[in-house]
Amino acid sequence: MKNKLQRLLVISLIFICICFAAYQFFDSLIVLTIFVEAVSFVLCGYLVFIDKRSSTSKFAWLFAILFFPYVGILLFFLVGSKPNFRRFSSVQKRNEQLLHQYMAQLLNEHSEIINEPYSISKELTYLSGNEPLKGNRITHLADGEKAYQELLKDLQSARHHIHLMYFIYKADETGLELADVLIAKAKQGVKVRFIYDSVGSIKLPFEFISKLKEAGISVRSYDLVNSPSLSTRINWRNHRKMVIIDGQIAHMGGMNLGNEYRSITDKFKYWRDTNLRILGPSTIYLQYVFLLDWLFLNEDEQVLQPFFDARQSYFPLEKEYSGERSDICQIIFGGPYDSERILRDSIMELFGKAERSIQIASPYFVPDEESLSVIRRAARCGLKVQLIIPGKGDRAISYYGNNSFIDRLLSAGVEVYAYDSESFLHCKYLIVDGLVASVGSTNFDIRSFHLNHEISAFLYGPSALVSEIQAQFEEDVRQSKRLSSETQKNRNVATVVKERLSEFFTPLL
Repeated sequence: MKNKLQRLLVISLIFICICFAAYQFFDSLIVLTIFVEAVSFVLCGYLVFIDKRSSTSKFAWLFAILFFPYVGILLFFLVGSKPNFRRFSSVQKRNEQLLHQYMAQLLNEHSEIINEPYSISKELTYLSGNEPLKGNRITHLADGEKAYQELLKDLQSARHHIHLMYFIYKADETGLELADVLIAKAKQGVKVRFIYDSVGSIKLPFEFISKLKEAGISVRSYDLVNSPSLSTRINWRNHRKMVIIDGQIAHMGGMNLGNEYRSITDKFKYWRDTNLRILGPSTIYLQYVFLLDWLFLNEDEQVLQPFFDARQSYFPLEKEYSGERSDICQIIFGGPYDSERILRDSIMELFGKAERSIQIASPYFVPDEESLSVIRRAARCGLKVQLIIPGKGDRAISYYGNNSFIDRLLSAGVEVYAYDSESFLHCKYLIVDGLVASVGSTNFDIRSFHLNHEISAFLYGPSALVSEIQAQFEEDVRQSKRLSSETQKNRNVATVVKERLSEFFTPLL
């Protein structure tokens, strides 16, 4: 079989055969119906009395299970379980604790890189546990092709190691070109470690992975779901996109690896994305996140030792960076296994401090009720709140899910803009008061807030960097069409039905 998608199709066929056999086993359709209804009753009782997910999510699951029991029960067992049921080995827990202690010691020894916190950065430090670091030179890359070429150039300069994590990596022209660079560097003695998400990159051929491994590249697939025993993990994905080179340079943001991110696609005229190139102390936090993901996929007691032994190579904080720029950056990350929703809470705290304006660009705008209320309340209190969403979607359910919130936003005074209808807006960034910006992999949606592993850089101004990001937002607004109550009234019935259905099923995520 060429890739994991074919494996999943085979597994699905096996499941259908099992269901058919089970049906044959029962004497009549009535007995089978009673059995399914009994399972539905048990699941509904669990949701009502035991499960701790939000009320809207519970209601959506109850609706799906009671009205579409066969499909609803199957989906619940596949994607409905909660992350707190996940169990980690004692080795993984011990390694995670060792890495936390190592990072704390590293920052304690180099306290000069920690920026004297503003009020908001101090509060985000309490929420996340991550310090804002100064002395960075950060480049804002608002064009996919330019960001890709910068990445290629930095990869070609690697001398010691390359670490990559991608939610989507495609074996197309772009993916093959970058893979050739990785293979060449591995043959030169550079240690290359590569993590890809098993669902986001489900179409990666086995031959492609084998070619990387044969060149000496260490490859890990994040949470395989190509067997029934692992299928319950399918809903908790690693959505991060980051590259760390020699512990000195990092690339992160919204861009995955594939032709469309460079606007080489027939579906869209232009693919609007945003990445950051970070040179300086903040790369240690991206290194830290990568290593957390790496040990998550390993149960070797000594998995961290090579990184500790070569500290100057993996965490080269002694290096001085010359230049006038000294950007302040606070890396914040989170995932479904955290006890708190760290990234969402950080964004909400930032919005709560806004005095003049909140500007958001997100390809997938499906907020939970609390996040939506914060945005509406800010607009109702007189702040200028602007939101840019795609004018053309890459997936129907996400596109109509975005649009289902427009009426409530407009009624509160939020300015909503639809990006160029022939292009796709995939960047994920926001700005508050023109003084703080956040760029990363985090969409403004339930999945990024509750289900995915995400990472974002919070950038503090006033600075040329934050001003540049705000100028880009204003340019994105110029490339967009402002929506109004009148345009909403002109929607046809089919569009409204699609929006309402998409909105209703988003809590199932």
